[in-house]
Amino acid sequence: MKLRELTREDCEQMRFWRNECLETLRTPFKLTLDMQNDFYENVISNRNSPHRYWGIYNSDGIHAHLVGVGGITNIQHENSIGEISLIIDPKETGNGFGENAAGLLFDQAFNYIGLQTVFGECYLCNSAHVFWEKTRNKYDGYSVILPNRKFWNGDYYNSLYFSIDKEKFNENR
Repeated sequence: MKLRELTREDCEQMRFWRNECLETLRTPFKLTLDMQNDFYENVISNRNSPHRYWGIYNSDGIHAHLVGVGGITNIQHENSIGEISLIIDPKETGNGFGENAAGLLFDQAFNYIGLQTVFGECYLCNSAHVFWEKTRNKYDGYSVILPNRKFWNGDYYNSLYFSIDKEKFNENR
């Protein structure tokens, strides 16, 4: 599995994936092609953006195919922190791609971008909270349940808020 620069085509594929799981997102509305193109131009193609994203590719030895998109967002260099973002092709969940991709993203954050801490939030209406709790445990991170962080379909949901530090990641990889 490898991280590669995010292309416009990757972003378009990500738009379809994210539009299928609106309950898991901070922005619970479908993105249009124009909105996604704006994201590509103003975030992905902007060297000064506080967000870094990659296409996540799996290879069978001959061909590589996109299985997800991930990034480190809301990077604050002055505080040496950033937030992990990850979406895996819904047809590929359960194949271990998320675990491998999270490790690659943490490696980028800590060992290339130079951050000390990466944090994340997963709403408990998203079954991926089990994945993030397992990931947090693997790297000996910290977590807390925050109440009423997501309003979806008439109900409020709590969230798992977690952080992982560089030293713990490098010790447990």
